[in-house]
Amino acid sequence: MQAVAMAEAKPAAVPSNGPDLKQIFRNAQRAFDLIQKHRTPPDPKTYAVWYAYVEAADTRVIERVDHAIAANGTLTPYDISAIFQELLTEEPAAVSARHSIGMAIEKEIDEVMKIIQQGVQNSDDFGASLDKANEELPGAASGDQLTTLVSTLMEDNKRMAETTRELNQGLMESQKQIATLNQELEEVQTQCMRDPLTAIANRRAFDERLEREVCAAAETGEKLCLALADIDHFKNVNDTYGHQVGDAVLQQFAAVVTQNIKGQDMVARYGGEEFAIILPETDLFSAYNLLVKIKYNFKSAETPIEGTLKTLKDITASFGLVRFEPGMTPRDMIEQADNFLYEAKHAGRDRVKAKGF
Repeated sequence: MQAVAMAEAKPAAVPSNGPDLKQIFRNAQRAFDLIQKHRTPPDPKTYAVWYAYVEAADTRVIERVDHAIAANGTLTPYDISAIFQELLTEEPAAVSARHSIGMAIEKEIDEVMKIIQQGVQNSDDFGASLDKANEELPGAASGDQLTTLVSTLMEDNKRMAETTRELNQGLMESQKQIATLNQELEEVQTQCMRDPLTAIANRRAFDERLEREVCAAAETGEKLCLALADIDHFKNVNDTYGHQVGDAVLQQFAAVVTQNIKGQDMVARYGGEEFAIILPETDLFSAYNLLVKIKYNFKSAETPIEGTLKTLKDITASFGLVRFEPGMTPRDMIEQADNFLYEAKHAGRDRVKAKGF
């Protein structure tokens, strides 16, 4: 869908010697005005979203807010929560988990360093023992002296071997612990890039992946397609059946797309009822056919209506599809896909629109 022009947001001037307090107060007042105008809850998250919008420092916030207003006439509580979570902050649990894991990894690295230092010290001690024996060996005048010298060397060697075994064991345990912590860290990072409702990639993950794919396509000449999808009349579903059923519809759509794309493809929750599908190494014709298949599969799917024995049928989706052309940026691809999605909506919905289709 096409975003409405943003009338309220203008870049705030920030002088080199620090923030402009008058501008900050003006932004704050405009944020409060928008909270009142759109009847959004006057809580900290809502204020943060509207303030970021009028500050105009992050174009992603502007695009998301404009898109939501164009689709629904206002910002829903879900829109506010999604924008705040994905663009303005990180979940405290994720931040805390990363901090804890980082501290644990740092502790294990300290342990490894201690083990290495102990190994170096033991090696130096054993080397000194060998040097001493080398000095005393020529002066061993009797068999008893020689026996004592050899016995001392054997004890030192035995002690060195035992210490080496303990050090190796300690290193192996630390390596296992660090590997486990790294895996936990990867899991936390994965969760930060995943939409909690649909269990697919979130907007942040999509932005990063599209950036990489566009760079790769520009360098190698590989085919690349991008689709934006929007569930038709989704607001009516929420208003008629409630947000729980609406959530189930979103989950259903995510599941249908996931079942139909191949391993290197990516589906992401783009915002609200809109999804993005990245299709690397896919030509426009193949991408179009895939989206038509997804469209029909989703329309034929049945979503249970909670608390009843009924199911929701014939929910449709519209798609805008674009292929990468040399010189295009990620923003270019998104804008063109959004334009084709807009065409699909205004042509009657439940269809796929792309150049030549």
